[in-house]
Amino acid sequence: MKRKLEWYEYFILVLLFLFVFKLLTTRLIDVRVRKVCPLTPTSETISSKEAEIFLKQWQEYVKRGYMAKVPEDFSFDGVKPEDRLPWIVQKWFEKNCINPQRFYYTEQRFRSILKAQELLKHTERVIDVIETQSKTSTDAAQKQWYDSLIAEQKQMSKVEGISDEELAIVAGREGKIREILR
Repeated sequence: MKRKLEWYEYFILVLLFLFVFKLLTTRLIDVRVRKVCPLTPTSETISSKEAEIFLKQWQEYVKRGYMAKVPEDFSFDGVKPEDRLPWIVQKWFEKNCINPQRFYYTEQRFRSILKAQELLKHTERVIDVIETQSKTSTDAAQKQWYDSLIAEQKQMSKVEGISDEELAIVAGREGKIREILR
């Protein structure tokens, strides 16, 4: 005569089935191949290739809403990125082989270059006005004063410490970079 199973015996059978299923579907050895990430640049300046890669990554970063997840006053200040970044942002950096420190450095560098470009354009306009005034002046002392003003303006335009190569990188993409970093 067959015996009828009690509810707890069915429960034990279901648990046993789930355990065996989990055991069979779990990899004992993770054979995934780790992605080999390229070396991160360490120079203070950014290259054209790095700029192109960053602009693509930044668009995705913003599109995924990570910009809202990371505090605006974010900096590394000797603290490991893992301690300051939300886990979802950390995973995105790892998945895409992005060094978070270089990523945020590049962002700030672009913002500095854009400001330096604005300063440079303003300085060029001021120099044009001063040169126009200098040409109309007949007094030698006044011309010397204008020349010293022009030299001072040229010196002021180099305050940011931005290289000419970086200015050239941004010059062709200024509108796109401004839109992306807004």
